[in-house]
Amino acid sequence: MPPTEDAEPQPTSDRVTSIGEFSLIARIIDRLGDAAASDILVPPGDDAAVWREEAPAVVATIDALTEGNHWRADTMSLADVGWRAVAVNVSDLAAMGAEPAYLLVAASLAPGLPLAELDGFVDGMAEACRVHGVRVAGGDIVRGNATMFTIAAYGRATLAETGEASVLRRDGAAVGDAVAVSGHPGASAAGLALIESGRGDVDAAKPLVRAHRRPSARVELGLAAVAAGIRCAIDVSDGLLQDLDHIAERSGVGIEVDCAAVPVHPAARELLGDETALDLALGGGEDFELVLVGPETALLALDTTGLPVTVIGRVVGEHPGTTVARDIEGKPYAPPRRGWDQLEVAPA
Repeated sequence: MPPTEDAEPQPTSDRVTSIGEFSLIARIIDRLGDAAASDILVPPGDDAAVWREEAPAVVATIDALTEGNHWRADTMSLADVGWRAVAVNVSDLAAMGAEPAYLLVAASLAPGLPLAELDGFVDGMAEACRVHGVRVAGGDIVRGNATMFTIAAYGRATLAETGEASVLRRDGAAVGDAVAVSGHPGASAAGLALIESGRGDVDAAKPLVRAHRRPSARVELGLAAVAAGIRCAIDVSDGLLQDLDHIAERSGVGIEVDCAAVPVHPAARELLGDETALDLALGGGEDFELVLVGPETALLALDTTGLPVTVIGRVVGEHPGTTVARDIEGKPYAPPRRGWDQLEVAPA
């Protein structure tokens, strides 16, 4: 349908399509500043990045964040999305006990995306790079129907005397091991629940909202775990119980979680109630805390990193491949959700 005479044309000079692909790439590199890897053999701006790698083992991961699935405009800014895009990828490296090094970033940009919002994304990404000790080595930009960011992260690990990589894996749990988690699982999901209910601005909600919008990858803890001889871990991205199921399945063991021991954030209890806060801790996801499995004494020693590490359960021989949460009476407890499936279709 043609526009009416009264319709005003929408401005296009402030959109990402207004300055062209190569000017936009130059703008991004300039805006990244010291978060861009300008001192590698071939820095951002060429067909591919080139760097010299002296580490015995390279650890690589890749994650995508899509608008409407991983974030919405009413829950976080693109600056927050830029931060999270870095943090979630570095968290995968932390879960392996690897030292982060470089990122490759691909962006699919909706044609109506304002330049100011993309600038915010780049600023958030650069800030997260500085905090997590990683830099952008290159990337790509394309036009798409919706905005989406994909990041490949590269890190470093050492080799054991056996020649195997000294990393944390999902298949290293053994019967008798303790299960511990860092920080406060459920804080991110609680923050999102408060934002959606219009209570995200209250003072008590601030640490929960920050946990959702600007999570921290636990790199130092992952490195300390490897140094302490721990060999089993996963980051809490989809939900504590669901992620523990991955360890149980890969290791061929069962896992028991004591609900009373789960370190639920005090603010989540205060604002949402004990039961809801616990349910979010067990199945909320997007915390990017680390679950660590190993000897209890070794796990408790990791608490000296300055980040709380709490023993929440045990590895058992029963019900191999699954995780059972138990209440204060020892009965199985089933939260509404155990975690998230990225391909699950939300109900209409």
